[in-house]
Amino acid sequence: MSSPSSIRLDLDGNPIKPITICIIDTGGFIGSHLCEKLMLQTPHKVLALDVYNNKLKHLLELETLPWNNHFEFHRLNIKNDPILESLIKTTYLVINLVAIYTPIDYNTSPLHTIYNNFIVAIPVVKHCSENNKRLVHFSTCEVHGKTIGSFLPKDSPLRHDPAYYMLKEDESSCIFGDENGLEFTIVRPFNWIGPRMDLVPSVDGPSERVPRVLACFSNNLLRGEPLK
Repeated sequence: MSSPSSIRLDLDGNPIKPITICIIDTGGFIGSHLCEKLMLQTPHKVLALDVYNNKLKHLLELETLPWNNHFEFHRLNIKNDPILESLIKTTYLVINLVAIYTPIDYNTSPLHTIYNNFIVAIPVVKHCSENNKRLVHFSTCEVHGKTIGSFLPKDSPLRHDPAYYMLKEDESSCIFGDENGLEFTIVRPFNWIGPRMDLVPSVDGPSERVPRVLACFSNNLLRGEPLK
């Protein structure tokens, strides 16, 4: 494993210069791992934005860790915090991971999903465009639609298009349609799994919480219950 002090090269063999990266929604599964990798393997500085830091605690003991000058956690809600743009202005790159992503939430609360997965993302796009910052926006593989094998007729009672991936497609269209020369990359993950993906109810998460399938199965196994 390389260290932050190691010289890293780009595809042309030139040393990579350290940059400042703003990552929005670092308290989740992908965000926490991305911060960890950037701290362990690069000299880049990260501004980590979220309302929670439970999955980042191992990175926040700054006085005892080698990246104490390269990692800043800002506890804020991008829905209504006026310092968001000022933080974006100080960076070279913005990575937006914000989303309502658990099926129990986006299947039962479509209006809440619309607000958090689309409306909240618009100011981030706007700030990046107006301040000439590159944006990496995380979408979902589900925008590509279903396979032929899982095709359902439009009048089937089993057919239901969750607000989650419909809005992710709309976000992508919004970014593509920006008129101010925004430089961007859209990432569509396909079934990423791993540690810190979800909290297990009554173990490290609230008992009433319904997580995604792997954490649900883990909870069932711990309790000796049927997988469901």
